Amino acid sequence: MSSRKKIVIIGAGSLFFGRQAIWAVAHLPGLRGCILSLVDIDPCRLEKLTALAKIAAADSDTVIESTDDYRTALRGADFVVLSFSKKNSYYRRIECEVGAKYGIRSCSGDTIGPAGIFHALREFPAILEIAHSVEEICPNAWVINYVNPSAAMGIGLMRHSKAKSFALCDTHHMPAKKESYLQLIGEDVSEIGHFDMRIAGVNHFTWMLKAELNGRDVLPDIRNAFWRDSIGEKDEGYAKGRFNNYVTGQLSDVFGAVPTCTGHTKEYVPFYQGRSPIQEKIPPLSVFDCDEREEWTQRVWEEIDDYISGKRPIAEFHSSIKSDHATDVIQTMIVEDGRTYFINRSNFDNTEDGGRAVDNLPNDSYLELECRLDRNGPRPFKAGSFPRGLLGLQYLILDIHELTIEAIMKKNRELLVRALSIDPLVNSIATAQTLIDEIFELEAEALWDWPKTENKQENAPLAGVAGHPGLKLY
Repeated sequence: MSSRKKIVIIGAGSLFFGRQAIWAVAHLPGLRGCILSLVDIDPCRLEKLTALAKIAAADSDTVIESTDDYRTALRGADFVVLSFSKKNSYYRRIECEVGAKYGIRSCSGDTIGPAGIFHALREFPAILEIAHSVEEICPNAWVINYVNPSAAMGIGLMRHSKAKSFALCDTHHMPAKKESYLQLIGEDVSEIGHFDMRIAGVNHFTWMLKAELNGRDVLPDIRNAFWRDSIGEKDEGYAKGRFNNYVTGQLSDVFGAVPTCTGHTKEYVPFYQGRSPIQEKIPPLSVFDCDEREEWTQRVWEEIDDYISGKRPIAEFHSSIKSDHATDVIQTMIVEDGRTYFINRSNFDNTEDGGRAVDNLPNDSYLELECRLDRNGPRPFKAGSFPRGLLGLQYLILDIHELTIEAIMKKNRELLVRALSIDPLVNSIATAQTLIDEIFELEAEALWDWPKTENKQENAPLAGVAGHPGLKLY
């Protein structure tokens, strides 16, 4: 039996992870000499990433494998990274544009709202199928989910699979996240060992609940620094980045904790949708930049072609790419170097000195938490409690994800309507029903196995009330 660790990347053609995984097996000491198995159902993408990997990792003693059959790749796997999304930009555009048509501005559109729900509908069945195959073929392997919506997918794996699993998001990569806050308030990053920072929450809706530097509360300093940087703040030109300093400062004042993933969090609350008679000092959210994402994707594939052909030196690849959150996590699990990471997992740690990470959320709440990490997996640090207001919103977001997974498992569109109806950005049940029906129709090729249902809105007994699209008001 080989002593080499085997890392399987399902969705190796993902440009947000595939290239970084290749760089990591060429550079990280715990990953050099492993077996890297690249899996993708797109033969062209798989061929290109395999060629790049063989060139980039040629001097690392790493064994490069590739296949379009994930079950073949799973044999002997130690880590199985899920990083796929079929026709992501195509479907994301549909979901965000239909949402905007009915008054929902999704600046990211991969976690919550109609786009988040339908992303889960399209991808979770494949995730669960792979997890069940892991149980059968390599039951000791860790399944590391990198597919959005991270919390919903993690909940689904927690509820419906026996595979060892957790989910990742690269927003809170350590130690960079801590360093960024120290720099924000003008403190020396060498003080990082004395900076006690506690962040928790549902993925993309995370909040800093505590920040102490040498025992001094610096949470107000962090909040005030965002207000400082919001003065004269310019539109950064892409949806997730627009006016984040202002939004962070304002939400910090209102909720008593600092949002730490504002580019996503601002689409979880109704304040920045532009609906109120009294407008904020910043413009409403803009919709996710699908055109820019597609242009970036095309540009990166051209770069990969150049590395393979030799038009660009492979040394440029090694100098321009760096390790990724997931590969750093795997490195720590192999070499046990003591690094901590933010990882999505259940709130409760059942080890001897464990317990709840967030005191006032249930044990099975699926949260993003700073964790100790070794070969046995992630164990969360204590994070404290959510203040009222934020606590209720955490429950609400968790309920949306839980309902989404339940609906997928039961193929129940009424549960989807419930999930979308309680979304903070949806202001009527009719809107939720219409959005779901319209997106189902536009994405029928991807959702062919869902049962057809009649449009109940057309047959509703209240068809004559004010506001119904068929009624003329005089």
